[in-house]
Parts: sequence; structure tokens; C-alpha cells
Amino acid sequence: MNAAHPPRHIPPSGPGLPAGPAYPATPAPQGPAPGILGNRGLRLLALLIDVVLAVVVLALVTTGVGLVVTLGGSRDNSPFYLSFLVVLALLFLYSPLLTARCGGTLGKLLCGLSVVRLADGSPLSYGTALGRHLAHLGMWLVPVLSLLDPLACCWDRTLRQCLHDKVVGSLVIRRSMRPAPAPAPAPVTRPAGS
Repeated sequence: MNAAHPPRHIPPSGPGLPAGPAYPATPAPQGPAPGILGNRGLRLLALLIDVVLAVVVLALVTTGVGLVVTLGGSRDNSPFYLSFLVVLALLFLYSPLLTARCGGTLGKLLCGLSVVRLADGSPLSYGTALGRHLAHLGMWLVPVLSLLDPLACCWDRTLRQCLHDKVVGSLVIRRSMRPAPAPAPAPVTRPAGS
């Protein structure tokens, strides 16, 4: 069915007549479409994956260093500095570097999420990703904020931003849009009597 476009009203122009469209412009959409935003449950799952991964890495390194010191008979504590270096690497490299280079941490990538700039949807720079991560860690040091920060995406209805996202102007979106399933073909029926 061909739908004819309604005739477009062109306002008259001339001296003494106001210039501009006859109808008000449609308002700009506020934020991205809801299907593009990251799922709240997947965001919390990604955070849980990242925390578990960090704890496992630290436990393995600390256990390995402890075994080397104990079995090696070392009298100084210098091998324990390796644990400190791993903590620094996790703080300044894991989340910021992966977010800047790949769009998210391993937890976010496994959950199909990506972190982008709110302004234009481009990837975050390392500095912005580091600021986002440090804001997240800073909020974890404050008892009430440590709970409110990751849960803020649950009541932010427009952009689903956590508090650390609001600090740096970032947004968590789905990495790939899954195509909608194809509708089932309509059954072919034969008219009665044929």
C-alpha cells in the first residue's frame, strides 16, 4: 500500500512576516534508545565477575609469594612487594586500560557490555577511564556510597548511569545488538472445496 506524504506547509515569506517554520520543531530525543543501554542485571553481574577475578588473582599471587618465602627460607619480606605491585597493576591498568582499549573490563566484555562517552558514543580515553575507575574506587571507601554507586543504575530511568558514570560522563551500552527473531511464516491453508 502506497502511503502518500501529506502536503508540506511552506510558510509565506515577505516583508513584515515572521520567518521560520509553521510548526514547532520536534523535540530532540533525550538519551539513547532503551534497547541500546546496558542491562542493569548484566552490569551488576559484570561487577561481580570483576571483583571475583581481582580477588582470585590477588589470592594466587599472595599464596605463591607466601610459598616461595616459606619454602625458600627467605629472611626478608621483599617477595611480598610483588603482591603490592599486582595491586597497583589492578588499580591503574586492569579497568582503565581495558576500558580504554577494548571498551570494558573482562566482566563487561563477557556480559556483552561496553563503556562509551555520553556526549558522542566514542570510546573513553585512558584518562577518562582512569577517572571513572578512581571515582568508583573512591565511592567504595565511603560506606553508604559503596552501596549506592553500583545500584544507582537501577533507579536512573533515562540513562541507567551509576554514580561513577555521572562523574565522568560515561554510559554503558550493549556491545552488539541482537537481531530480532524472524517471525514464523504463516501457515498455508487451502480454501475448502479445492
